[in-house]
Amino acid sequence: MAKQDGLEWRPGTFGMEPRWTAEPNIAKVEIVARKHLKIEQIAYCGVTYYAQGAFNKLYKIETEAGCSLMRVTLPVDPSNKTNSEVATILFVGQNTDIPIPRIFAFDDSRENELGFEWMLMEMLPGVTLRTRWRKLSRDAKRDLVKEVAKYEAQLFRYKFPVIGNMFLKPGAQLTSYDSAYIAVLADTQPAQEENQQLPVLPVLGQLVSMVFFWGHHITQDVPRGPFTNSEDWIRARLTLVLTDQERILKTSDDEDDMEEAEDAKTLATKLLELLPSIFPSDTCSIELSMLCHNDLSMQNILVDSDGRITGVVDWECVSALPLWRACGMPTFLQGRDRIEEPKRDQYSPDNDDEDTIDVDDTIGPTKKVLDNEGVDSLYWEHLLEYELTVLREVFQKEMGILAPRWFEESEKGAVKADFEEAVQNCDNSWRTKRVRSWLDALEKGNVWDLRRSFLE
Repeated sequence: MAKQDGLEWRPGTFGMEPRWTAEPNIAKVEIVARKHLKIEQIAYCGVTYYAQGAFNKLYKIETEAGCSLMRVTLPVDPSNKTNSEVATILFVGQNTDIPIPRIFAFDDSRENELGFEWMLMEMLPGVTLRTRWRKLSRDAKRDLVKEVAKYEAQLFRYKFPVIGNMFLKPGAQLTSYDSAYIAVLADTQPAQEENQQLPVLPVLGQLVSMVFFWGHHITQDVPRGPFTNSEDWIRARLTLVLTDQERILKTSDDEDDMEEAEDAKTLATKLLELLPSIFPSDTCSIELSMLCHNDLSMQNILVDSDGRITGVVDWECVSALPLWRACGMPTFLQGRDRIEEPKRDQYSPDNDDEDTIDVDDTIGPTKKVLDNEGVDSLYWEHLLEYELTVLREVFQKEMGILAPRWFEESEKGAVKADFEEAVQNCDNSWRTKRVRSWLDALEKGNVWDLRRSFLE
């Protein structure tokens, strides 16, 4: 197994969490940036810390030509995560209208000045949709949702015969539709030599997914894909759940932890038993997949002052998933149903508590105070629920026009999507009771919407 120097997993509030054991050297970030942006030593190149994600640290590179970002990455899935993200971004940029950052250079190894994997990319304009939402007109919000539907329909055009992630490999063929060669500057010596000989194309390989590399999972001997069917994909995930529970039962002295582990083990076992009935094997047909950005949240959509989309970011761990899973409501549109529009005058005045959100936009990482405009924040929460209820209908109608089959796949795959949600949450102590109730109802033929129930 590849080394994970610089990374350690520590217990946190909600389980294991990744931690840096060494900080990237900002002076070396500048060296790498100058080298690949071709900035002479006498020219200005300012490097500052910008933001941090779960697995990455971002550094802002300011030059006379403009701004870019260097993202330094923990080796949670060594080489695979960086390589796959680069391949995915390049494919999306080549084949859709989705505004994504240009990648200037990358290194998917740790054999470099920094000692970490990194990507050097364009800094897109705009701020997060979450920051701008309250100030946008309803027409602007509708237009934005229709634009996202267009992007989704464009991704739906490209189908693949396996469940997995894109990787950069020389000379490979895409599995659907003709596409131009995609080339990118790689900083590793073998990749540089290959670039001189063959064009680089994305191919589908193993899954790069948090469930497969989180904590001890990276060391577990389970299939990681590419999977030719949903049953094998979900079986591998349930195997990880069972392994986790067995480890807890063998090593823990905490009665609460052991009870939760027994509950999760029971649920996972039951899900395994039901798996073939939900995903019956069909060796005569290929199960198709498509790219699915499963965290298309307001934080990952950038917009200008008028609400026009300027960028879609955070393409790490974006996989080609089965159509029943990929053809779903984008994250930023999900929420509770609220049919009636809230009346502002029926809410209390603002209690002076500040609503704040984390913002990583063009001015840097900050805490931004949301203007409640003199009314209690509960009004804004209910208004958002109402707006999203209306906009979900806009999205579905638009998808019905742009990609009717997408809508059909979403409808007919509802039970499968709920089953996958149960798998995802069968070891979540906050949700095991709901999952158990859903499974009991499913066995009796009384099917209800598990995903929707989690929003209530």
